Amino acid sequence: MYKIDINTSKKLLSIVAEGMFNLDEAKKYKDDFVAKLNSINPREYSFLADGRKQTTSTPEVGQILAEVLNIYKEAPFKKRYLVKLDSVIAMSQVKRLCGADFDQIFTVVNTPEEVINSL
Repeated sequence: MYKIDINTSKKLLSIVAEGMFNLDEAKKYKDDFVAKLNSINPREYSFLADGRKQTTSTPEVGQILAEVLNIYKEAPFKKRYLVKLDSVIAMSQVKRLCGADFDQIFTVVNTPEEVINSL
């Protein structure tokens, strides 16, 4: 399950992802995210990814996740935030898929409210 939201007053593009995606869900998420991204000027927006309830993925879904993480990295957002995942293993998977520059790309926060209240 996922939700993608654009808050125009706070200039925030946010996503919430939960559970384990199957391959079709992962592909649909990627397409939906790209459509939302293309509907805004990312230079004017911050990005918040809340995957606290996300679980580890199969290798096939992991490939799609790596593609999505690359989109997150390449989009010229003002700032990128990632809510720390509940699963240590899933968080490790995200860091591995994102690459060595993870800490330069994302500011890790404990709750989405930390970001929302600061904008």
